[in-house]
Order: sequence, then C-alpha cells, then structure tokens
Amino acid sequence: MASADKRIQFLIDLLAPERALQIADIGARITRSVPPYQALLTAGIAHLHGFEPEPEAYAELKAAADATMSIYPHAVGKPGPATFYAHHIGALSSVFRFCAPAARFLGKGFWVKRPITEIEMTLRALDDIEGLPGLDVLKMDVQGAELDVLRGGRRTLADTVMIVPEVRFYRMYEDEPMWADVDTELRARGFVLHKFLHLKSVVLPSGQKSGFHKRKGSQLLDGDAVYIRNVEDPQALSIHQLKALVLAAETVAGSPDLVAYCLEALRARDAVPGNAVRRYVKFLPPEMLAAPDPGPSRGEIRETI
Repeated sequence: MASADKRIQFLIDLLAPERALQIADIGARITRSVPPYQALLTAGIAHLHGFEPEPEAYAELKAAADATMSIYPHAVGKPGPATFYAHHIGALSSVFRFCAPAARFLGKGFWVKRPITEIEMTLRALDDIEGLPGLDVLKMDVQGAELDVLRGGRRTLADTVMIVPEVRFYRMYEDEPMWADVDTELRARGFVLHKFLHLKSVVLPSGQKSGFHKRKGSQLLDGDAVYIRNVEDPQALSIHQLKALVLAAETVAGSPDLVAYCLEALRARDAVPGNAVRRYVKFLPPEMLAAPDPGPSRGEIRETI
C-alpha cells in the first residue's frame, strides 16, 4: 500500500465518522475518472452526488453508478430557463456565450470557430433538488456558473466545510462572474481562501508564439481554488464538521497541516486520542517535513559563551 493510501486509511480508522460524508461534484464526469476522494467512497464513509440533465447520458450514468453514488437528472445553476451552449470541446460548454474578443486575445480563436449547439433547458437551484441532502464538500467546474450554484444553495451548503470552485481571472464568456465575485460570496458565507490546487496561464499570440513553451504563458486564465469553513474558532464547528474537514483536507486539498490543525481541535474535545497528530505525521513522506534541527555548531556555542 502506498504511503498516501496508508495515511488515508489511518485517518478513516481514527475518525470513524458517525455518518457518511456528503460530496457533490458538479460538472465532472464522475464515472470516467478517479476523483481525489475515491478512497472515502471505497471505504463506505462518503456518498457522491452527481448531476446530468441530458436523458441518455443520465440513463448511462445511472446504470454505471454504484451504491456510493446518487445521480440527479438536473442541471444546476440560476433557477429558470437558460440556453446551454454545447461546445464541440465538451469541457468548454457553458450557459454563458463565448466572448470572441477575449478568445482572440488569448490566442484561442478556434474556441469560437468550433461548432456550438444551443440547447434550451431549465436550471435548478441546489436547494430545490429533491432528495439532495446537506453537503459536507462541494466541488464544481461549471464554466462560469459557480456563483449561481452558490447563490442557489444557501440551505444545502449551510454546514459545508470545503468548497472547490473553478475560478476565472480573465473573462472567457460574456457576463460570467469572475474570481472576485465568487470570493466575495464565499467570504460572506463564512469561508476563507485556503489554497489553489492549480493555476492555468496561456501564451499570448504573436508572430513568435511558437517559440514560447506552451506552459510558460504569462496571462493568468483560471484555476481551482480551495475554500474552507473558517476554523479560527474550532469550537464553532461540530465534531462531524471537523472530521469531514480532516478527510477533505487530506484527500481533496492535499493539506497535511490543515489535517493536523483539525486533529488538534478534535483532541481538545476528546474526539481523538492525544497522540493522533504525532501518529498522523509519521505517515507523511520526508519531503513534507522539516529537517531536524541540528542544534548550534561548536563555533556558535563558543560565541555564546
């Protein structure tokens, strides 16, 4: 078993959550890739909620789903009628129309040249989806509709401890909300920016564009941000919320220091043994840990004397 797998299993055994973590992944092809929280699903301590409004695709997902998944035949966003712009490149599809000048500036003119099919649909708010429980973790990549999802989920997200939205720094679609808008909404809801999982930049077009490494572009475009429930006062969170945040920090965010912080908060409430953090740290690879302090050199000792 790999080091990360052993670490996750240790936390699962240590915490033994009283109920399954409720995780929603909006915009992901949940049966076509291995999500970072897969170990929690496999262990039976998490349940995944996915959404697919297209009837044939919904039937396919429903048939492929196991007992750890629930699939809903709805598109999530600002409730009401909307036009979905289905792009030839599926990952670029959105309820927002492409901004042609932005695409040209970014050297992505082909974005607006590829076939785009307009599909009329009805969007639903998270709070209006029958059978959807309160969520512990929300992950979403909905090409500009992240803010609408958040605004429609005040009840569903009331106790959520981690939200991972894709955020935009340079507008790709007409009238889409930007990172600042999403950040303002989440901070008002009691979340703080924890980290970025990745940031994407592009090479701007010029006669020498081919001479630049495609991964060395300077124009920041978007990225996946991790927001966590503010834990300055751990007493404000329930035992379950702290346990959920530990497991999400380990699997989704990859933040061992946040894991340790929350374990300390659980230890203070007698929810885990006193040696929980020390035992957890032993599972971390050397590159995650500080080098041992060698102490003062002989010369430093003489100078002190």
